[in-house]
Amino acid sequence: MLETAKRLLAIDDDVSSAELIVRIAERCRYEAFATSDSRGVMNLTTALKPSILAVDICMPNLDANDLFELLAHDGYAGRILIVSGQEPAVLEQTRQRALQLGLDATHSLQKPLDISVLRNILLDRDMAKAA
Repeated sequence: MLETAKRLLAIDDDVSSAELIVRIAERCRYEAFATSDSRGVMNLTTALKPSILAVDICMPNLDANDLFELLAHDGYAGRILIVSGQEPAVLEQTRQRALQLGLDATHSLQKPLDISVLRNILLDRDMAKAA
């Protein structure tokens, strides 16, 4: 039986943060991509069909909450990992908003990223099932 490729798209206006997530995901055997242009996210999501989106909260043009509305409207069925430098309460509030929209927002991580925590999330069996 063929295994579906685990694919991650990191969305962050801070290019170095997005690239860090990609490097960690690749080490966890994901096919990983990054974008810092929030305007093209929906086109990329449609084209790449990522099983996991790693999303920064504050981005120019389209913030996480606006993106979640678009993803929900589009029927995105993958997992969402919220990654931001915002306070933990803001991360949780944003995660809850995604859940209210019917999105599978399983985790949130505060920047600066704890690489081992991100690695454990990506290697988690339940997370991999979504992939």
